[in-house]
Amino acid sequence: MMPTTTTTPAPLPTLLSSRPMMSVTTAEEMPSMPPPVCPDSTSTTSPLARLRIAMRNASFTQMNAFFDAFLVFYSDEHLSEEPSAEERRLEYISGWEGAGTAAVAADGGAAIWVASSDVSRAIATLTCAWQVFDADDPNQQNIPEWIAERVNPRGRVGGDARLTSSAEWQSLSSKLQLLGLQMMHVPTLLDTLWSEEPDPARRRPDFSKIVANLHHMEYTGMSWRDKVSAVREELRAMGADAMVVTALDEVAWLLNIRGRDLPYAPLLKAFVVVSAREVRVYAPPGKLSMPVREALAVYNCYTNNCTRVNDYVNIYADLRRATETKILIPAAGTFQRGASAAITQSIPQNKRLTGIISPIIYLKAQKNEAEANGMRKAHLRDAVAMCTLLNYLEKQNKATMSEVSVAQIVDMTRETQAGYVGRAMKTRVAFGPSGSDPDYRATPQSNRRVFTNSTLIIRSGGQYDEGTTVVTRTVHYGVPSKEVRRGYTIVLRAVAALATLQAPSSLPAAHADPVARAPLWAAKQDYVHPTGHGLGAALNRREDPVVIDYRQDKNLHTLSEGYYITSEPGWYEAKFGVQLGNVLEVISKSNMYIGFREATLIPYEPKLIERNMLTDYEIHWLNAYNDRIRKIVGPELKDQGLTDVYYWMMNKTVHIEPLATAKKHTSSSATLSRALDISFVLVGAVIVQGLLSLNGHNRIGEC
Repeated sequence: MMPTTTTTPAPLPTLLSSRPMMSVTTAEEMPSMPPPVCPDSTSTTSPLARLRIAMRNASFTQMNAFFDAFLVFYSDEHLSEEPSAEERRLEYISGWEGAGTAAVAADGGAAIWVASSDVSRAIATLTCAWQVFDADDPNQQNIPEWIAERVNPRGRVGGDARLTSSAEWQSLSSKLQLLGLQMMHVPTLLDTLWSEEPDPARRRPDFSKIVANLHHMEYTGMSWRDKVSAVREELRAMGADAMVVTALDEVAWLLNIRGRDLPYAPLLKAFVVVSAREVRVYAPPGKLSMPVREALAVYNCYTNNCTRVNDYVNIYADLRRATETKILIPAAGTFQRGASAAITQSIPQNKRLTGIISPIIYLKAQKNEAEANGMRKAHLRDAVAMCTLLNYLEKQNKATMSEVSVAQIVDMTRETQAGYVGRAMKTRVAFGPSGSDPDYRATPQSNRRVFTNSTLIIRSGGQYDEGTTVVTRTVHYGVPSKEVRRGYTIVLRAVAALATLQAPSSLPAAHADPVARAPLWAAKQDYVHPTGHGLGAALNRREDPVVIDYRQDKNLHTLSEGYYITSEPGWYEAKFGVQLGNVLEVISKSNMYIGFREATLIPYEPKLIERNMLTDYEIHWLNAYNDRIRKIVGPELKDQGLTDVYYWMMNKTVHIEPLATAKKHTSSSATLSRALDISFVLVGAVIVQGLLSLNGHNRIGEC
């Protein structure tokens, strides 16, 4: 059983605080009881306790200064959205595996700030030693305020500037300074502490030893030299003669290489400095394979068209003595957080060019023909895997299925496809009430059995040699209620609305969001997450620059031909949820307009579709989508010998008659029926008349 977690209560909302006070028992009437003791807060061997000791130990701080508080950040040196296991320092110290920031006071107290959507999960996960705060709630105590309550003025706060953005570091430092506290960069303390962890189960995992390999021209369509030239042109236009490339997907795209250093993206941990004269790569020893080194012209490098390879850890020292006069330090974008504070601090202030996002973001987002072909091939492989999965699950005994077991089957099914590299995200499966939380992640504690009385949502994605996929489908293994069918159909209408949108190419992507939400708004429903975002080609599943979210007021980037975006509307009730997700390719239309074509080719669930709620336009779209699945996925299923899956797919993509056509047919059938009735009467009358004339009245009477 998990220990009880304590949290700092937020200020009472106005409605609650205005209620009349209820009678309470006075202190004199209460029995005297000692406060409960939290075992984790008094432990001397836990990572939290060892951090408190290390904060005042010169062998860990590597300086004469000791620290009264210490900040623990979530990410790695590249500020990756989902860092690898050996970079999860926050999880080591606290036990929390998600994103956030922790503050630890030397003389007692530990707190963590997480996103609103993660608060309940963090409370359920963390021990009683930790307070949990909502980082998105301005009414709750922030990090500097919490520290100032526990640390005397002129105290010192330590933290690793390699693991947070320049903006976040500067904001924390300034607020702490106003409170009389000094913030200092301590890059080695946590790593040393973790490496010396006495508990083998908690010890820092080894770094990946898998070497990076070439991403061939068949998939890239452009050489690394041409990409470097394009970046140099952009830098010249900005007045920069060098740039530090810190985002790992940008490094992979620029050098045409892929690695295995992140859990859900085929990327290599490396920095790159692009200058007018050379390309400098900072990678861990042994991580660049011989073919990669040869392709990058590492050997005998004497010209601008070659690469110099340096040790990964030398990036900071080399930036301090860089000879370039103006170095672009990438600012935060839509999802990428820009360069770390340590990178910024390493470059002399007079050489810094800040406040500009990386030009690689735009170059990478617009896929060329080779990349687009690769994405189509990856989505075809994914369609085969998902059709196989959905067919298999439909036939299984539901008594043996749970959210966790279904997620495992999803992953194993994708592994059967050629070119499969790994997952593009942590597979999420939510049954029934679990589906009411759009960010739900099944755990051994929350794992639900799958029954036939509610919806099952499957969110997943795959990394293939050729491209990246993400898809969400909702299924039901019983007889769905009218309420469930209504929710599913409205979400399907939202998918159709965005997929069929044609808009001027000058339209910001964020402004397309109301088109998708309109069917839900008409039903007085909405969802908190963005409708969609950019998608990489064998890179990250969330890619800059675009996000489809009407609440954006800064990231108003437009869509261009060759962009790939997701479309993921949802319907969330207390008892069930519905979510559908596709990947769309942005295509060019005439007169400076753009449109979309579905890259995802996986059937919807017909029994969840309320046909009478669809317009003829939507039915035509659905029929065209199903026809593409039959023509593109069908032959591949046959080629792989998946005959039963092929027939399953054919049953799920049956043509739906548009309502107007059905009414017309109904009307025509009624008219024909009436005409036949009249004909039969007339023919009968003629026959009777003929018999009368031939045989006489008596004979007829006998008959």
